[in-house]
Formats: sequence, C-alpha cells, structure tokens
Amino acid sequence: MNEQVAWWPDLVAVGPAAGLGATTEGGDGTESHVRRVRHLADRIDGTTVFSLSRPEQLLLWSARRWRHGRFRWDQVEAEFKRLLPGGWADAILGWEDALEQLHHYPSSRPEIGNGCITTLSQDERALLTLVAGLQRPRLVVGDLLLARLATPGMRLELITTLRAVAIIFAMGGLLLPLRARAPGAAQGQPVPPLRLVR
Repeated sequence: MNEQVAWWPDLVAVGPAAGLGATTEGGDGTESHVRRVRHLADRIDGTTVFSLSRPEQLLLWSARRWRHGRFRWDQVEAEFKRLLPGGWADAILGWEDALEQLHHYPSSRPEIGNGCITTLSQDERALLTLVAGLQRPRLVVGDLLLARLATPGMRLELITTLRAVAIIFAMGGLLLPLRARAPGAAQGQPVPPLRLVR
C-alpha cells in the first residue's frame, strides 16, 4: 500500500510527514485538519487509529476487513507483502486463522468495528496488546487478555496461532508497542508483567 493512500477516510492526515515540522496549508483546510488529528493522537495514545504504529494499523485494518467479508482483501495482501517481504504469506495465513478462531463460536466473537470508526473497541485493544505481549513473553502475562477474547476450550489453539503471528512480525522487525506502564513504575525501573484487569 502506498504511504499516500488512506486506510481510513481521515488517515490522509497522518502520512509520511507525521510528527515532522510544519505542513503546507492547502486551500481546503488540510493543515488545521492535520493538527487536530495529531493533537487527538497525542492525547489518546493507542485508543485511536491515528495513534497506532504501522504494524498495529495493519492488524486492525485487516481484522476489520476480514470481519466485514474480506472486502478488497487484495489490498490487505499487498500491505502484508510490503511490510513483511520475507514472511508475509505465513503472517497473513496465521492472522486469518486467528480471526476465524475468534469468530467460530458465537460466545467468543470479539467486537471488531468497521473501517470508518477511528476509535478502537476494548476487544480490538486487547487483541493488539496480546500480540504485542506475545512478542515479549517475559514482560506480559496474556492470560487475562486471552480470557477476554476466547472461551476456555479454544484458548490454547488461539494463543498458538497468535504467537506464530507475533513471532513472524518480530522476525520481520515489526514490534508492536506495549501501550501501558505498570502503575507506580518509575522511568528507569524494569517493568513487572502487565495484566489487563477490568
């Protein structure tokens, strides 16, 4: 996927110049739109599409496309190829398998929105955090995240599939960021294992 092409209608505001100096003002108010989007992304890190890293955006975007009938799945494959040239096929097959497992049983269907929604649901955040945690198994205990997403009988298969996806992303140099610090952890202290609690 081209850096200039938007994944979501508003995402044009966050292009290759994201985080850089001043942008040029277009006659259509582009500069003010870019500032609003960046301000929102800075305030709510990890809870909006705009504040996610490229690997997180890819997983979220593809999950939303998968959930709504694999609409334009060729674009998803092209983006996986671009970000993971060496292991894109294994990554996309594993990700599809994980999404199918999540939606196989009605009691475990996570809330995955459509592509126009700029905020992330709690289940989408849990899924991205779980993949990020599987890339750092010593830092994150994912049992509560997994419990939020899947019924007990399917957790082992799901965690195995998601671990494979996380490893492929890590081997391709695409680490998903951990979005929260442990309460009370100082800046230089090692972070104890994180758990998602309600």
